[in-house]
Amino acid sequence: MQSTDEVYFLADALIEKFLNRTDVYAVQTPRGGYIKVEEPLTRRIIAEHLRGKRTVGVYQLSQDSKVKWLCFDLDPEKLSDPANVARAILNVCFERRLDKDGVEKPRVWQHSVLLEASRYPDLSYHVWILFLLPAPAKVARWLGLRILELASLDLRVVEVFPKQVSVSEHSPFGNLVKLPLGLHRVECKWSRFLDFETFEPLPSGILLEKIGLSFMESDLEKILRMDLEGEIQTRLNVQAQAERDFKPLLNSEEDFCVNFLSKLWIRGFRNQVEMAFLGWCIKNGVSYESARRIIEEVAKRRNDEEYAERLRLVDYHYRNRWHLGRRLRGFSGLKEAVMEVLMKG
Repeated sequence: MQSTDEVYFLADALIEKFLNRTDVYAVQTPRGGYIKVEEPLTRRIIAEHLRGKRTVGVYQLSQDSKVKWLCFDLDPEKLSDPANVARAILNVCFERRLDKDGVEKPRVWQHSVLLEASRYPDLSYHVWILFLLPAPAKVARWLGLRILELASLDLRVVEVFPKQVSVSEHSPFGNLVKLPLGLHRVECKWSRFLDFETFEPLPSGILLEKIGLSFMESDLEKILRMDLEGEIQTRLNVQAQAERDFKPLLNSEEDFCVNFLSKLWIRGFRNQVEMAFLGWCIKNGVSYESARRIIEEVAKRRNDEEYAERLRLVDYHYRNRWHLGRRLRGFSGLKEAVMEVLMKG
């Protein structure tokens, strides 16, 4: 049981990091729905949420259409493996890249991200990205859609909040999300923050260590000029359709590919061979899972010291190059690799 001081420290942290408007909130009913309450959302009410006396849902958009966070809602009723989807989102957030000065940095700072089991231990997750300052809802929506695109995830089964980019006369409040660290009224299970690697519960006080993500003004201006629904969502829908058309190889076919590639897996040719093989896989509709199993087995069989890089290249192709289709080098690249290996031999 947390002390009164601990509860109010957490209440203050929730107010600072999650509440963008305090003139209205919602409470969860025993049947799981929410009732809007048009009265001030106070520190005392947040403390009651933390103690389980009531469960609060917060409206995300401020009256000037800004948000303090982005949230991915991973529902086990829609997803066969919510934990794997959460890992895919986290992998994109934490993927390292070079900035303009050549310094390697994670795409999203880990101190800006929270992984939550909304009704622990059920496989129902929220991935939160916090912002240092309230950001335009359109910017948050763009970031959420872009992360889904990079993670090769389908927008129809992963909900991204905010769902709208501005409040309006017809939608003056925006969508609501259950505030973390509360009790689910139907399941009688508590929300818990989780470790990114083990998915084991962390102390609630981890929230106090989080510092929000910030944006450069030039990036904000660029994103605000974009047509979000016309650009990223269209690419997501096309990608989802392509992935549904991809099929796994038979076990015997995977074994044949492993044996064939193992003969070409020679220092100086390995990257060329892998690139050509992955191009062939994508052009011929071979599923990501099959391609990854084959590369993984070849790298193990040949004791490839760059094993992790081999698998990352699979992820990169299926995440960023699948749309190139016929422009990818496939069979012709493999043919060239075979000829070069034979000439060398």
